[in-house]
Amino acid sequence: MMAWLKSGALCAACVFLLSGCGGDGRPRLVHTEGTVLLSGQPLEGATVAFQPIVEDEKAKYQRPSSGITDASGKFQLKTYEPGDGAPVGKYRVAIVKREVVGKLPDDFNSEMSESVNLTYKWITPREVSDPASSGLTAEITSSGLEPKTFELTAAATPEIEKTGPQRRANEP
Repeated sequence: MMAWLKSGALCAACVFLLSGCGGDGRPRLVHTEGTVLLSGQPLEGATVAFQPIVEDEKAKYQRPSSGITDASGKFQLKTYEPGDGAPVGKYRVAIVKREVVGKLPDDFNSEMSESVNLTYKWITPREVSDPASSGLTAEITSSGLEPKTFELTAAATPEIEKTGPQRRANEP
């Protein structure tokens, strides 16, 4: 009987210690939603990327989370599966939306991007496209996301980016 109680206590301790992670070693995720506004209007189709701020280089968890905004500018973060959320912590944030100018070739695929001339119009300011330098930060707590809304200002004249052989031909 005593051996059973000891093993039961050991199992309970293991369950308690592992409760911060999923059974598969993943961290506990918090359902996280937010909104992106561009010049006061909801921004649809933007990618929102959250990169954990790692204060200890030996930290175990460093996986980014992301989401795509809907017609109302709302996004839900995904770390492993759609809408599963993100771990509690502080993050650097990037928000990206750009559109192809013109028509893509009928047989276009992402592997062709370096061999095909493409022109993009940046919808979001390009400076917020990299979490390392965007200046945007957020914190996820057990209660959710802070700030809940990211407000961006559109450039007076959208930036145009050229890729593919045309870009290389214009480089000095």
